[in-house]
Amino acid sequence: MNKAQLTQALQARLDEVWGIYCDINIQLIRFTKPTIELNGRLSKTAGRCFMEVNHIDIGTRFLIAHYDQIMTETVPHEIAHQIDYNLNGTPAGNRWHGPSWQRIMRQLGLNPETYHDMVV
Repeated sequence: MNKAQLTQALQARLDEVWGIYCDINIQLIRFTKPTIELNGRLSKTAGRCFMEVNHIDIGTRFLIAHYDQIMTETVPHEIAHQIDYNLNGTPAGNRWHGPSWQRIMRQLGLNPETYHDMVV
């Protein structure tokens, strides 16, 4: 896949996961879904969520090397951060992988893992 196709696939996955979360928690529909883009500079972190600006970066090399894992785990993981921020604000003590984030992950049927073991 070229960069445009990868970006399109990321956007489609974002749309899908955001829609699922909106069905689970109707309060979410009052928020704008985050933007998502590839970031070729990420070398250790597969994804990052910038909650204050409603934006997610996904590591290009990680997406190419671990496409399925990024789409099924990392994208929902980062979206869960945005949802947690939207619904609950900044967590106490900056516990970004705290109980409310974990609950969001479980609502989607995912294990609330905080780190990945992917190598690029």
